[in-house]
Amino acid sequence: MALTAEREREVEPWRFSRRGERLPDQCLDCGAAMVGPYCATCGQKNEPEHRSLWQLLKDAVGPAVLLEGKLWRTLWVLLRHPGALSAAYTEGKRSRYIRPLRLYFWVSVLCFSAMALRPAPPVEIRIGEGDRIQISFAPKLEEQLQKKLENFRDQPAHGGTAEPGPEALAARARLRSEFASRLPKAIFLLLPFFALVLRLLWRRRPYVDQLIFALHAHTVFFIGLGVGFIPFKPVTIVARVFPLVWLFPALRRFYGSGWVVTILKALALCLLYVVVLFFGVMITALLALLGT
Repeated sequence: MALTAEREREVEPWRFSRRGERLPDQCLDCGAAMVGPYCATCGQKNEPEHRSLWQLLKDAVGPAVLLEGKLWRTLWVLLRHPGALSAAYTEGKRSRYIRPLRLYFWVSVLCFSAMALRPAPPVEIRIGEGDRIQISFAPKLEEQLQKKLENFRDQPAHGGTAEPGPEALAARARLRSEFASRLPKAIFLLLPFFALVLRLLWRRRPYVDQLIFALHAHTVFFIGLGVGFIPFKPVTIVARVFPLVWLFPALRRFYGSGWVVTILKALALCLLYVVVLFFGVMITALLALLGT
């Protein structure tokens, strides 16, 4: 029997787990006969009936776990060969890499989680006696925002200088929390605008291809931002500059333009997107203020 099992493991290795245990012959979900590592009827992966703690943890974070080879392969191609991952996905080479949206999601979650764990810088807000918000086309919104801003007004101290009181400090903490919770959603909603700018500059590519490149570009940005939190100045500088340096060869490889055209269009892309990003951050700040 030992020889038979050994032979079967050589011929059909997918019938055995990495630890050598025999996997079920029928799908544990729909009961169909297993003819490969995945069920041909429902698509469920063939795994032991009783799962280990490690497998349970893998389920919690999905396929993009830190120790999976696919993740490291994807990150290597993304960072080492700018633009190659986007080109591979649009050419149909998808099973060997993590999908763009899933990669973006997990990298952004890790980045904003690291940001939330850092000591929060103080929010500097100073309101003078005559300072008012003026929004002529939305008087009710203007009134609401003005009431919110009153919570941030500094109170005169004994020495005559205005200092933030307990209520102002609490309001600033709420504003910081609201802004931090809304920022990831705002950046995600700005992705289609980034892809739209790409579509305006490189018209030959369909919009979906532009969106794929936008996801990968933002993923690199979040990687640089997250690594930049490491309290070592040389690492911080390299991490913050890397996404911009990555962008130029990535655009050239993905779109196939010459260097001169790529540089000019990349500068136009950065300029236009900074304008879009500025308005996005401003709207996010206003929504955060209303939510406090």
